[in-house]
Amino acid sequence: MRKKTTDEGRQEKGMNNQLEQELNWLRQRVTELEQAKEAPQKNEKKYHDLVESLPDVIYLVDEHGIVTYINPAIETTLGYTPAEVIGHHFTEFVYQEDIPLIKEGFQQILSGHVITNEYRFLTKLGEIRWLRTASRPTFKRNHVVGTHGMLMDINEQRLAEASLRESESRYRSIFESTTDALLIFNLDGVIVAANPTAYTMYGYQENELIGLHAKKIVHPDYFHGFSNFRRNVDERGRFYIDSINLRKDGSQFHIEMHGTSFIYHGKPHLLSVIRDVTERVKAENALRDSKGKIENLHKTARLLEACDSDEEVYRLTVKAAEEILELSMCTLDVVEGDKLVVKATSSNLPPEASKPIDLDIGLAGKTYRTGKTTVFGSMDEVPGARPTREDFKSGISAPIGGIGVFQVASKTQDAFTEEDARLLELLLGHTAEALKRIHLQNKLKEQAIRDPLTGVYNRYYLNELLAQESARSKRYDRPIAFLMIDIDRFKEINDRFGHQMGDRVLRETAKLLEEQVRDSDIVVRYGGDEFLIILPETIDEIDALKERIHKEVARYGDILKPLDFPITLSIGSAYWNPDDSNALETILAEADRQMYKAKRLQEQENQLR
Repeated sequence: MRKKTTDEGRQEKGMNNQLEQELNWLRQRVTELEQAKEAPQKNEKKYHDLVESLPDVIYLVDEHGIVTYINPAIETTLGYTPAEVIGHHFTEFVYQEDIPLIKEGFQQILSGHVITNEYRFLTKLGEIRWLRTASRPTFKRNHVVGTHGMLMDINEQRLAEASLRESESRYRSIFESTTDALLIFNLDGVIVAANPTAYTMYGYQENELIGLHAKKIVHPDYFHGFSNFRRNVDERGRFYIDSINLRKDGSQFHIEMHGTSFIYHGKPHLLSVIRDVTERVKAENALRDSKGKIENLHKTARLLEACDSDEEVYRLTVKAAEEILELSMCTLDVVEGDKLVVKATSSNLPPEASKPIDLDIGLAGKTYRTGKTTVFGSMDEVPGARPTREDFKSGISAPIGGIGVFQVASKTQDAFTEEDARLLELLLGHTAEALKRIHLQNKLKEQAIRDPLTGVYNRYYLNELLAQESARSKRYDRPIAFLMIDIDRFKEINDRFGHQMGDRVLRETAKLLEEQVRDSDIVVRYGGDEFLIILPETIDEIDALKERIHKEVARYGDILKPLDFPITLSIGSAYWNPDDSNALETILAEADRQMYKAKRLQEQENQLR
């Protein structure tokens, strides 16, 4: 055998090295190919596990509408297991009235469109539940073979919106039915809402008032800038003025206007209650030359319009009757239930001189029922009269605009004239208007700031409450405590026992909280099943209050049947001091965190039971 030369040995070694490198490369490619083959399987399992664990419902539907896949979230959402849904047509789970709509959407998806909409579905128990669908077409070889997407539970949101609409409907009913003109201005003086009476009063067609500035409807001699109106409301909380306004055709008419701050659609606005007093002004002008008393009554009317409470109106009316009309013995009675109850008496007449009277008997009852004034010179003229004192010889009985009766007495016969009655009626007209205005403003304000289900303050009013309490806290250097409260297992109550039971739990909880706190404390419905309690000047008592609430809520079992588990509340607390650098929103967030911490502890305790 011939020996290899040195060059041949090097050449052979080089070839072996090259061969070895190629073999290594081949081995690496084989390994990569094997790993690539395993990767889709691993990814598919990973995505499958992810979809199975999502809280929202994920589904696949073929082109015929048959459900081919749905994840376990369907059970917590509608109460069905995936096995009870797969293989069925999706419309079997849709509320009957919404089936045409969802079918129309399905056809749009099959045409290649992406659809997002909200429909009503039926739970396994037959309850209606709102879900939002987000669906897109499923393609295979460039052809639509079905749809896939997600269902999100928006039932609580829909119920909250319905509750808000109900509250707004009640407010709108009052707004549209009152006989006074109501105008709502934004802070720039532009009209944003007007009731039907306003359109009639000002001679505009519907919606023509919207967008007009205040100066367009006020006589130039009486318009001193909208900022004057705002300043009075800001400083005193209300505004009253007699003015001359302009109709659309330019004609003038006398009005009286009462303004107050007002939360409208969650933002500050100004509410004006406007009354056409042209006829009253004409009558007053005719009397002014001959009767100096009219001027004093007008001043009284201005004072009445500045009153904030019924009691102020009662006292001022009797005082005016004594000092201006020189009626020394008089009483003001108001209807409460089926009786006329004394609310104010003249200074020389003891309260016991007027007693509650049934509406269906006596002169006072007749005056209220008929709405007519009676002037009598002797008791013989009014056989139905029942004087509370034997020395009453004559008098006047006059109605107070469907609210009550004003009675005047004298120890002498024929003490009063028709002129006395006419002046008294003028005073009582102002009295009735003042009382109606107070009642209307209080009712409108309560509608705007109260939660219609529970009766506690709503979240729209929260910012104003926080501003008031923080200002008071800084003024007196006193802390504020906050309790954030959540009803445990509330979703389970709605799902298992229905929303009527859920509403009942919310009402009872609000009632319980209001009973446990002081008059100065404030209960707010903060969210769906969350409440916030604002406790001014409180730190040390907070733990005792929490304990008291927990003990009281333990009695729910006897009240809220047929619940088969005890109602509990998770409560978080936080404090704010006037020198605290943190904003109130930060303190509320801390109370919220503490509440969720308490909720987790409560859930752990429930699991151990």
